[in-house]
Amino acid sequence: MSTRQTAVINGLLAENIGKNDLVRSYESKSHAAERRASDAEHSARMNENAARVADILSLRVERLENELRQSKQEVQVHRELLSRPMKEIADVSSDFKKTYELQQQMLAEWIMGQKAYKETAMQLGIEVGKSPDEIQQLATKNANAVLENRTEHSNNSTTSPLLAEYASAILEARKKSGKA
Repeated sequence: MSTRQTAVINGLLAENIGKNDLVRSYESKSHAAERRASDAEHSARMNENAARVADILSLRVERLENELRQSKQEVQVHRELLSRPMKEIADVSSDFKKTYELQQQMLAEWIMGQKAYKETAMQLGIEVGKSPDEIQQLATKNANAVLENRTEHSNNSTTSPLLAEYASAILEARKKSGKA
């Protein structure tokens, strides 16, 4: 082979090697561009998903805010109901009505018992020669003694937790009304 032929072959080889390098460079750039395009497409899908998730969460927040608003309204309705007399509450709530009627029956029985004791006291007082006015004065004196915890036979307000809690208020109301 001649020098000229070798030079041409070397030139062609060099040119071919340069072209191969150029092809590889373009292929590398093409792959990088494809990767960037794929990444951008992936990011776009992620952004779309994030937007959908944000929309879903926004709807959930709105629904929960509506539920909260409704709950607050219900609480207000219940507060207003509870501020009314128990009879009115019983008319609205069948569950409460059962309890209320039982309580009212117990109260009626207690009133009946008190009236029976008062009737008995009147009968006994009249038998021992006391007038109804004298008996009433004695009952007033004894009521005050109960509230002030100074009874002769341990019938003080402190023996009943409920009465003990309200004794001072009852005594004050009796004083204001002239019954004490």
